Amino acid sequence: MWDRILDGQFLSKLGGVGGIVAILSFMWTFFKKNQVITSLTSSKIERLISSKEKRTLIKISNYIFYVMIGSIFSVFLTVLYYNLGVNEYFTFCISIIGTIFYFTILYVSLTQKSIFDKRLSRSKNLTFTLIVLTLQTLCFFSVLPSFLASNIAEGSLVLTMDKPEVLLINLTLSLITLCFSSSMFVLLIIMTFTQLREKFTRYAYECFYVLDQEDQEIKWFIYHLLDKDHFLLGNCEYIHDATIFRTEERSKLLSEKIHLLKLLKNKEGEIEYYI
Repeated sequence: MWDRILDGQFLSKLGGVGGIVAILSFMWTFFKKNQVITSLTSSKIERLISSKEKRTLIKISNYIFYVMIGSIFSVFLTVLYYNLGVNEYFTFCISIIGTIFYFTILYVSLTQKSIFDKRLSRSKNLTFTLIVLTLQTLCFFSVLPSFLASNIAEGSLVLTMDKPEVLLINLTLSLITLCFSSSMFVLLIIMTFTQLREKFTRYAYECFYVLDQEDQEIKWFIYHLLDKDHFLLGNCEYIHDATIFRTEERSKLLSEKIHLLKLLKNKEGEIEYYI
């Protein structure tokens, strides 16, 4: 495989440089057509009115973006650790420290009343947890870069211009490995952050509703799109508790005042949202 890449056969099968440009152009057109870039910074109400497929695409695009950032960060760390002259002992230590931080975060997120909950206020506990999460992220992202840096320093991994073929192979394998490890760590961090958000958030649930045009005391909660032109509404915050359902045209619904209802964990709170 590598000899094909080196002599250009693999590249020629993709249509050469022109083929790669065509692939990148197609990806750009696809993301632009589906408005993925603008959707990444969209508000909650804007995501509500998006289709299920588009919301899934947004999540995938977010994940790919984070992996790209993680990969660039990993390359930076590899260069940094190489210049600092780290060895495999440093890699071992950083792995142990990162694991300890991870289990600490896991303990905080999965325990209703942890030691930190009892001894620290909610704000201090949250600050402490975010600091530990940041340190854990740094440790996990440092494992492979420090390992690669130590191998480069010891000569086990050859990255020199004197051997261009070996340089290309080792550089490609290193970048693929860094990208793969970044994807795993990003997924782990997203899962961990989601657990922490569920624990520290003040809200148990949030939803949108509109008032009935004939009786302003009646609330119609917006659940999701049935198709691109109609929404499903019901008479309860939770769709499984609703006893009355109705459909509403997208254009008509978006012309009304939309309210955001936030249910606190111990009591109910309500915020109006205008669109």
